[in-house]
Amino acid sequence: MEEAFRARLARLAPKDPLVLAVSGGGDSVALAHLVRRAGREAVVAHLDHALRPESGEDLAFVRALAKRLGFPFFGERVEVGRIAERRGENLEAVAREVRYAFLHRVAKEVGAKAILTAHTLDDQAETVLLKLLQGTARGLGIREKEGWVVRPLLAFCREELRAYLKALGEAWREDPSNQDPALDRNYLRLVVFPLLEGRFPRAKEALCRFAGVREAEDAHLEREAEARLLPDPRFFVPAFRAVPLLEAPPVLRRRALRRVLEALDLRPEGRLIVLLEEALSGKAATLPGGHTARRKGGTLFLIPPEPKLPLPPGFRRPEPGDYLERPFGRKRLRDFLAEKGVPKELKGLWPVRAEGKRVLEVLGLFPPPEEEHLMALALEEARAAFREGEVPVGAVLVVGEEVHADHNRVEATQDPTAHAEMLLLRRMGRRARGGRLYVTLEPCRMCHHALREAGVEVVYGAENLKEGALTRFGQGGGMRGGVLEGECAKLLKDFFARLREGCRSG
Repeated sequence: MEEAFRARLARLAPKDPLVLAVSGGGDSVALAHLVRRAGREAVVAHLDHALRPESGEDLAFVRALAKRLGFPFFGERVEVGRIAERRGENLEAVAREVRYAFLHRVAKEVGAKAILTAHTLDDQAETVLLKLLQGTARGLGIREKEGWVVRPLLAFCREELRAYLKALGEAWREDPSNQDPALDRNYLRLVVFPLLEGRFPRAKEALCRFAGVREAEDAHLEREAEARLLPDPRFFVPAFRAVPLLEAPPVLRRRALRRVLEALDLRPEGRLIVLLEEALSGKAATLPGGHTARRKGGTLFLIPPEPKLPLPPGFRRPEPGDYLERPFGRKRLRDFLAEKGVPKELKGLWPVRAEGKRVLEVLGLFPPPEEEHLMALALEEARAAFREGEVPVGAVLVVGEEVHADHNRVEATQDPTAHAEMLLLRRMGRRARGGRLYVTLEPCRMCHHALREAGVEVVYGAENLKEGALTRFGQGGGMRGGVLEGECAKLLKDFFARLREGCRSG
């Protein structure tokens, strides 16, 4: 056991010091002895939840154990029951939150990058069965490694760990509440598993293998979900493009929304995921902690409560009468914010830099003048395509000092690959590498693949809802959008409206 544990620990947590979460129970006491015999540097951390009269004795026991093993000891007492009652939240969830917050504080204090907990094969099997019965099968099992938290005992069962302690002549503490079958996990341990193992002797091992398979599948699905979660960098609050989430299969959309909730330090509960899905459909929602979820145009906003919206140095909040000087004349700031898709909750809070009432900068919403100029050139090409009866997509490729422009020529050439992007790549060949392409419509998968192979960065205007490599398929590495989005989208809308009108006339 010691050899197997030493090898697992070296793989999962190669660097010292380690933080050992020791409750005083058999599993965590065995963990402390195994770490000591592996010759690793560690500290022992124990949180007294103050939920039982004898909990102080557990703390004293763990302190003495740490001293005997030569490990520094960190202990703390927190009245978790009072916290849960004050918040009106689940006691078990609050206890877990407080415990892991304590363990992470200890890790930061001692400079550790790994927190070891004593979850076993039995814990894994119980967790899998419990989640299946509750219908909460996301993250079905206990992960071997999750952030700083490492669980090196998942390969070992409780019986062999206790046999190990007995062989060492070591004692441990028993929590009387573990014998209460009124608690779901205890019921599984005391009643259900003895029956299962009477018929299926390897039931726990089978459930753990199942969890391992699901964890591997989970990792793939998490990557696919993350590809649909596209931050919109124009906004100074958390914001994500809505269409990639709406177009994603429901299982991937919900996984992506769980990540959104976790980034807000919220538990990814089913009811909150439903609220975010409703927000995507246009119904604003208020999340715990005060965030407002609202879709505006093509963006899903997660708007923090006002006190959490800092002002960068040199910026202020908008004031009545604020205006911008634009090439075509003055524009009211509020009208400009509306054009840019800013939701109503943020119009009075958006950071601006101004001289008097003249706004010089709106944080994040002014693309660099060069980008606007180049996208304007791409729009001119798109208008040329419109006049020629082509789908109005124009592109400009910039390589060093060279600027090349073209537009769709599919109808003229009867070539389905004659997209503006492809025509420019063919013209430039290898010289395109390292260039930047400005295109009025998000590239399709064909063009995106060619541009990626050519080493060309992409800035696009409007989302391509049907065939966009990023929006529709989550494959848009090296691409960003939203420059002159309104103008690009309007040109496409006018073209297809004219096309439909022509069909009706015919």
